[in-house]
Amino acid sequence: MKPRDESIPATAAAPTDGEIELPPAYRVLPTSVPFSIPGFDKHRIPPSFTFAPEPVECSAWFERFAGRVLQAVGSTYLPVCRMSDGEFLLLFGHQPPSVRHAALLRLKIRVLQARTMIRERLIGFRAQTAPGVSSGAMTYAERQALLPMLSSRYLEVARDGILALHLGYAPTPFQEHYFPSVKKWLKQHDVVLTLDNYVPFYFVYGLLRGPVFPSLIDGRRVLIVHSATGDKRDAITRSIQAVNPRGIEWLTISPSRSFADTLDLSRLHEKPEICLLGGGVGKSALFPQLLPLGIPCLDAGFSFEVWADPGKQWDRPYMSPDPSFDPARVRFGTPAERLQMQMRS
Repeated sequence: MKPRDESIPATAAAPTDGEIELPPAYRVLPTSVPFSIPGFDKHRIPPSFTFAPEPVECSAWFERFAGRVLQAVGSTYLPVCRMSDGEFLLLFGHQPPSVRHAALLRLKIRVLQARTMIRERLIGFRAQTAPGVSSGAMTYAERQALLPMLSSRYLEVARDGILALHLGYAPTPFQEHYFPSVKKWLKQHDVVLTLDNYVPFYFVYGLLRGPVFPSLIDGRRVLIVHSATGDKRDAITRSIQAVNPRGIEWLTISPSRSFADTLDLSRLHEKPEICLLGGGVGKSALFPQLLPLGIPCLDAGFSFEVWADPGKQWDRPYMSPDPSFDPARVRFGTPAERLQMQMRS
């Protein structure tokens, strides 16, 4: 997955079949388990791990998560919100680079971060989910003023629903340098992660891009909360229609300032049974506005980019399930990892 914190370059690391040692400060939870998602076995290169509240098989954890969402369709408010490098950067600011990087690379990253922080003071916070696709824009003053509210909204999701935190790690360091800040944030606010209020970040993509998705949508009234317009909106609608929803309605939000958007639920013609949401790093402000609907609200993120353009499924992990997965077209991961995928297939 391409970092939205562009000050941190991706670098290759030697693959390993064993556990990856992280320093104690990085251990957000006491247990670490091998990561996988049912239906996406071909993505298991390189070997990766995720922190868990207790020993659990990822397949059973995913099935538990999917079952809970399915049970809530049409009847229960269940916010599901992803948090990875972009959200961590917004809440916690730039953090020291991973100690697993070589010393010289850590120095280079710190120089890049210093330049980025100066730029943010001048032009504000900017985040992208993909090149040319904004996931958030605010001035420096706005960010400082909004942080308490946005933080509290993410914490409310942990209370009322499910936080899909990116607490995974692999041979190549990515977002793990935020782990000490995540650990401190959870502790400060007395949030105890369990198998019910936390799932791994990529579980959401596995749910929306894998074999469970038709069961969520088929015969249901779907609400889409997103900024897409014109041809992109039409393409997303066609992709969702392919799994036979009973109906689709849209509430359009701003492309980069979802933290300031107001949703007018009175515009809806029928009560939806499930909501697919794409609001960038300010999305946490949207969830409380959807509570009156009493339905699952899933933070779909990059799935919208793939629904709009199927060719983008090769840009991120867990966008293409095993039956359609083509390792020769993959554009994520290091060259060595992509070669391993091709050899394994």
